[in-house]
Amino acid sequence: MPETPAKPEEVTLRNGTVVTIRPIRPDDAPRLQALFYRLSPESIALRFLGHLKELPLEQAQQLATVDYRTRMALVATRQQNGEEDIIAVARYAADSAKPDLAEAAIVVEDEYQKRGLGTLLLTRLVAYARTHGIRAFMATVHHDNVQIMRFIRQSGLPTESKLEAGIWQIVVKLVVSEAELLEPDWSPV
Repeated sequence: MPETPAKPEEVTLRNGTVVTIRPIRPDDAPRLQALFYRLSPESIALRFLGHLKELPLEQAQQLATVDYRTRMALVATRQQNGEEDIIAVARYAADSAKPDLAEAAIVVEDEYQKRGLGTLLLTRLVAYARTHGIRAFMATVHHDNVQIMRFIRQSGLPTESKLEAGIWQIVVKLVVSEAELLEPDWSPV
């Protein structure tokens, strides 16, 4: 089993809530399931592009088991009622055909949205991905997901996007040239 790459880090959200950001561990599978069941139907639909009814343990175990290089996930946790609850996850999985390109996703429990947690997770995930040779993230986003589209735009990272059948295919460049910094892509993302 690969070693986890970093120690937990306490961060403070905009409203003063203190959470811990750490790499995911295989024993987080039940905590991922619990997070799924606390998400609103809208959050589930926007994150999974459909109306999933459950997150089976087998799937949660797959999501919780990463190699910390080509597949990585960071979780934000809170201690509640003596238990550690996962309240957000940011992850990437490298494309085996293009190892410098990774599919990325993020989900934040509804109660903790709009407090800066997604930004904190994305910043750390981008930094981690860069050190592991990932040059771009790709994301599949439903056209109704205005919040994540704004989030991507506000990241300041250059993007390319294409809308097909109501789904945005977005590439977010993590490694940019000096020319790209001087001339940003003003696509509608």
